[in-house]
Order: sequence, then C-alpha cells, then structure tokens
Amino acid sequence: MTTTKRKLPSDYLAQGWCQGAYARNAAGKSARADAFEARAWCLYGAQFCTWLGNNIIIREAVALHNWLSLHGYTSEWNDAPSRTQAEVVAVMLEAEAAVLDRTTQEAV
Repeated sequence: MTTTKRKLPSDYLAQGWCQGAYARNAAGKSARADAFEARAWCLYGAQFCTWLGNNIIIREAVALHNWLSLHGYTSEWNDAPSRTQAEVVAVMLEAEAAVLDRTTQEAV
C-alpha cells in the first residue's frame, strides 16, 4: 500500500505565489483558487484551495486561518510590495507546524 502525502497550503505556495488575487493562471490573470488553470496562490488562496480539495479537515483549516490572523499574516502582509515567495512559504510552514502539533496533541 502506498501513502500519498496530502497537499498542504505550503505546497501550493511553493509551486507558485501571487499577490493581489487569491490565485493567478499561467498568464498572470486572476483565477479562482480552485480552478484547474490556477498556477499561483496568495496566502489565503492556498488555504482555500487546500480546504476545498479535502486535504485538511475543517478544524485544521480554521486553526490555520486563526493562527495566521493572530500573528498578523493577512492579505495586506501577503501583498506588501517587498514580500517574497520564500517569506510566505516560511510563514505557512510555521503555521502548519503549529496547527498540526496542536491537532496531534488534542487527538491524544
């Protein structure tokens, strides 16, 4: 039996990141986050896409969103002109670690 790693928001952001829209297609035009043609996502577009794809459960999705908001990682933060993809991926990885750790501890 093979196990497939679930796709998390950080996976989408590492694949492609954008500003000013939840997602963008290969031509750089705004797209729905869950659209087949989406190739880049913002901080929140990646969360939305992951939740719609059933890769994280709703409790994790809410905890992730709350963690990011509580720490000041908003759409404005994502869209800051000086922001980089590496920064956004790093923050999402930190948030995922915090949420998954908490979820694991609650399940015990």
